[in-house]
Amino acid sequence: MVLDVGGDRYHCLPGSAKDVQIGKDGRIGASDPAILADLVSAGIATPQPPARPRSAIRGALRELPPGPASRRSDILRAGLALAVSTAAFRGKSLARLTIHDTAPPADAETDEAVLASLVAAARAARPWIPFEGECLQRAFQLRHLLTRRGIAVDWIFGVRTWPFGAHCWLQIGDLVIGDRLERVGRYTPIMKT
Repeated sequence: MVLDVGGDRYHCLPGSAKDVQIGKDGRIGASDPAILADLVSAGIATPQPPARPRSAIRGALRELPPGPASRRSDILRAGLALAVSTAAFRGKSLARLTIHDTAPPADAETDEAVLASLVAAARAARPWIPFEGECLQRAFQLRHLLTRRGIAVDWIFGVRTWPFGAHCWLQIGDLVIGDRLERVGRYTPIMKT
């Protein structure tokens, strides 16, 4: 399975695992040059190495426990941040959405109690935000909120085949943020931003 970020689509290449390899740096290799040429002509691969090296994706092992009941002021602040990020989300391509916000490195220590409180406030505010979206929009909104509070998260994109399914979620290290470990475990991570 290949995620074409620029084209906003997934490509399923059945049976290609034996002929196509993706290196740690994101470079695509093929057992036959004709296969690589076909991938390039289809727009799935480029002859140049990726501009950004591909970084390893840590497996999800834990999920953030539910936070305490949120104060109205926290819900209001979260709601405002979600509304702003909803406006920023609408009409944007996947390539534009996945541009990094500025925040400290994802390995910086984050207080899980503070994180749980922010996520709880966002969950409480979400029903009041118009244009509720699927996982892509929810992850974008939560990432926007957390980044604005100085908390860096990784945005993980995963897929499953037969039947095809795609999902995205946020993580800090092996900690799933704003989603369920059981749900994200059904998908194979293929991209982190």
